Amino acid sequence: MSLSRSIDKFFEQRKPSEKRLIYLTIVFGTLALSYQYLFPYSEKFLKQAKREKEKIEEKINIDKSYIQSMTVNGDQFFYIKQYNRQLNELKKSFMAINDKKEYLDQKIKELSYLLYNKKRWAQFLNSLTQKAEKNGVEIDYILNNFMDVPKSFGHVLEVEIGCKGDFKNLIAYLNSIEQSDLVVDIYEMKMLGKEPIETTIKVSVWGLNY
Repeated sequence: MSLSRSIDKFFEQRKPSEKRLIYLTIVFGTLALSYQYLFPYSEKFLKQAKREKEKIEEKINIDKSYIQSMTVNGDQFFYIKQYNRQLNELKKSFMAINDKKEYLDQKIKELSYLLYNKKRWAQFLNSLTQKAEKNGVEIDYILNNFMDVPKSFGHVLEVEIGCKGDFKNLIAYLNSIEQSDLVVDIYEMKMLGKEPIETTIKVSVWGLNY
C-alpha cells in the first residue's frame, strides 16, 4: 500500500474533531520549526541589509554635503568653471612667456658676434698680425690674457700689442682693430720716440655669456 493511501485511510478512520486537531498540530509544528530554523537566518539577513542601507545613506549624505559645499549661487559647477578659467589664464601666460623667450633667443642669435667664442677670439688674435702687415706696422710681441669676469656681461680677453711704425700707419692700424666685428675696446696706448714710433696698445675683447 502506498504512503498516500495509508494517510488517506488513517484520516478516514478519524472523527472531524480529531482531524482538526491533527491539522492544527501540523500547522503549529511547521510554524515552530520555521521559527526555530529560519528566523535566525532572516534576522541575520535583515541586520546585514540594515547595515548596508546605513552605509549607503551615509555615503549619500557625504556626497550631498560635498555638492552643497561646491555650490555657489545654485551653480554646482561654479568652482570647476573658475578653475578652468584660471587654467586658461595660466596657459595664456605660459604662451606669452614662451613667445618672449623665443623672441629673445632670436635677438641674441642675431647678436651672435657679441657671444663668447674662443675660436673667434683666436681668429681676432691672428688678424692682429695680418692687419699690422697690411698697414705697414711691425709687431714686436703680442700678449693675451683670458679673464672670466663674474658679472652679467661675461668673458673678456685682454691683449697687449708691442709694435712700431710711422704715426700715419699706426693710426690706420688702430682704426682697423676698432673696426673688428667683435666688441673691442682700445683702453690704453703709449707712443715713444720718433719715427718709427715704439707703441704699446692694450685692447679688451668682450663676450656675452649665453
